[in-house]
Amino acid sequence: MTSSGRRLAFFIGVLIACALPKRVECRFPGGECTHVVGRDQCSDYEIEPWVFYGLEHLFDRDIGFAYSSGEDCR
Repeated sequence: MTSSGRRLAFFIGVLIACALPKRVECRFPGGECTHVVGRDQCSDYEIEPWVFYGLEHLFDRDIGFAYSSGEDCR
């Protein structure tokens, strides 16, 4: 493989790694979101790419991009 081929493979690998999903409780790292519904304790969650998780952790706020979101009650 040529050096330009290795660079391209590395770039594609980094893009794929950044797009992998991560489950984040409370919609962003460090958020408070637990509430009680009946006897269950519920919290919001998002499934988002690793790169957005890192940005939200860096800026300590929700950026607003997620693959999916919902509420988990236990």
